[in-house]
Formats: sequence, structure tokens, C-alpha cells
Amino acid sequence: MDEYNGSSLGELWERNYFTAVKFGYALLMIICIIMNINGRSVNYALIFIMAAACASIMGIYETVKYKKILLAAEFAAVLCGMYLCGNEFIVLLPVAISDAIAEFGLPQYMWLTPLLCVIFAQDKFMYLLLCLLTAIIYYQHYGMIMKYRKSADDYELHELQLKDSIDSSAQEFKNEIRRTNLHYENVMLQDKAKLSQELHDKLGHRINGSIYQLEACRAIVSTAPEKTDEILSRVIESLRTGMDEIRALLRREKPDGKRLAMLQLIALCEDCRRQYGIDAQLDIKGDSDKIDEQAWGVLLNNCCEAVTNALKYSRCSKILIEINVLNKLLRCCISDNGCGCESISDGMGIQGMKRRVGELGGTIDIDGTDGFKINMLIPIN
Repeated sequence: MDEYNGSSLGELWERNYFTAVKFGYALLMIICIIMNINGRSVNYALIFIMAAACASIMGIYETVKYKKILLAAEFAAVLCGMYLCGNEFIVLLPVAISDAIAEFGLPQYMWLTPLLCVIFAQDKFMYLLLCLLTAIIYYQHYGMIMKYRKSADDYELHELQLKDSIDSSAQEFKNEIRRTNLHYENVMLQDKAKLSQELHDKLGHRINGSIYQLEACRAIVSTAPEKTDEILSRVIESLRTGMDEIRALLRREKPDGKRLAMLQLIALCEDCRRQYGIDAQLDIKGDSDKIDEQAWGVLLNNCCEAVTNALKYSRCSKILIEINVLNKLLRCCISDNGCGCESISDGMGIQGMKRRVGELGGTIDIDGTDGFKINMLIPIN
């Protein structure tokens, strides 16, 4: 409870500190007025009432909504004080003029305008000091503090806008993933329906026809053997044709190995980010269509081996898989920012990587001095 009250008082002071400063400053000037009229035969009650009225108006000026009305009352109170009680009330004029300059947004150098009224002051030195002090106080508040407060508000607004933008982008990204998943699910269902229909139309028709012919063959096998041979030949040919159609259909529906390997590499990086909090990135440069299916298989296997080793031993926070397709060469670099390894021994994993790259006529280089880096060069056929 005490902490809450302290926080509330602190916020209250931050919002109203300038009001308190102005009120205290006005009281200080009232003291100056009374000191300047000491020894004169004047109506002290009237002076005190006028000075208190001026100080009150100046104190509440920052807290009201319709400031222009109170600004007019502030000038009227100061001028009435000067008229009724003497020029001592001129020390309150710099505050009124500064309020007007701030209210109408005039240039900051205008806060020195009260210096022009020095000719009406009895104690010119004191009046000049009060004018300079007033200019400093107003410049500090309106020229510095309000400027930084506006900048802070702008930054906070910008931060909220960025947060809203990020939230909107994240929601849009989720919606896009959902739409994409629905699209591919629909495509898969259509492909399954198409495959089922083709198998039913082609294979089912041939099998049913063969069954009918075999049943007829069984009925006449003892009475017309030559007819049985003819029927069996047709059944064999029909089944052989059906088998060829099934092979052709399966070859056509077989997923693209190159595309599948690339998607598996992307999924590998995504798993590192989601499950282990490691920033894993895949960067492919050049024409990836030049990479044949066999090379994609080697890249996938070696990248999986390298990432697995990095997760086990390197204590890294970043993994980068770079695939650069050149004119006659394919370069793949797998690197991390982990602890590295000064002495590298060819275990089963590294031996397997070297064997796979060697079968394609490529070379592999491993460096563990700064993190861990594996470079592979594979010729492009």
C-alpha cells in the first residue's frame, strides 16, 4: 500500500510540478513586493489580497482547460495590482507575459520580452533578475522538458503502433499459414481422389474382366482346352498391361525428390528454432534446379549429420546452412558459432559425410578453430 501511495504521489508531482513551481515563484515575488513597499503608508490588506489573487491565478493556470480565459484574468489581476497598489506588482508581469507566449506558441526567444518593461520598475536590478529567472524556468519547462516529454510520447506511440503492426502481421501470418494448409490439404485430397479414381477405372476394370474370363475358362477347361489357352493368354496380357499402367501411375505420382529434400532442410532449420531456440537459417543462392536428386540427397544427409553434431556438442546459438550453386560446382557450407574443436577426429558421422561427398566426386573440408564449419564442393553434372 505504501509503495502504491508513493507511486501515486510521484505521478501527481510529475503532472503538476510546474504548477507548484509557479505558485512558489509567485509567493516569492509577493515577498519581494512587500519588502519593496516597506516603510510606505499603504493599504497592506489590499496589497496582500491582490498579490494572493495573482498568485492563485498563476498557480491554477496550468490545471484548467480554458487557459485563454484565465490568461486574461491573470493580466487583469497584475494590471489592477499595478494600478491600485503601485508599480511593485510589475514583478508579476514576466510570469503573465511568459504564460501568453507559451499559450500562443510564440518563439522561445520571446520569453525575454518582459525585459522591455524594465523602465517601469523601481528596482531595475531586481526586476532584471526576476525576468531572467522567469525565462530560465519557462525555457526549462516548455523548451526542454515538454520537448522530451513529447518525444517520449511519440516514441511510446510509435512503439504501440509497431506492436500493433507486429501483432497484425503475426495474425496475418497465422491466417496465411492456415489458408496455405487448407489449400495443400485440399490439393492432397484431390490428388488422393484422382489416384483412387484412376486405380478404380483402370486396374479395377482389368481385374474384373480378368476374373470373368478366368471363371469362363474354368467352366470350359475340360471341354475346350484350345479355347482355354486363348482365354488365359488374354488374361495374362490384360494383367501385364494393368501392371504397366500401375507403374506409370506411381511414377507420375511420386513426389519430386529435389523439392522434398529442400523442404526437409527448411523443416530442419524450423525444428532448431522451435525446439531448441537456435537461430538456424538456410540460404540458397544460384539456380537450385541445377542440383540433381542424388546431390540433394547428399546435402540433406550431411546437413542433418552436421546439425545433429552441433546440437550435441557445440553449445551454439546460431547455425547457418549456405548452398551456393556456381557454374560447374555446388558449394555447401554448414557453420555454427559454438565452442568449436581444435582436434577433429574422423568418427562414423564425419566418415559417412566424406564417403557420400566422395561418391559424387566432391571434396569436404572441416574447420573447428572459430566455431565449427564444414565446407563441401560437389561438381554439377
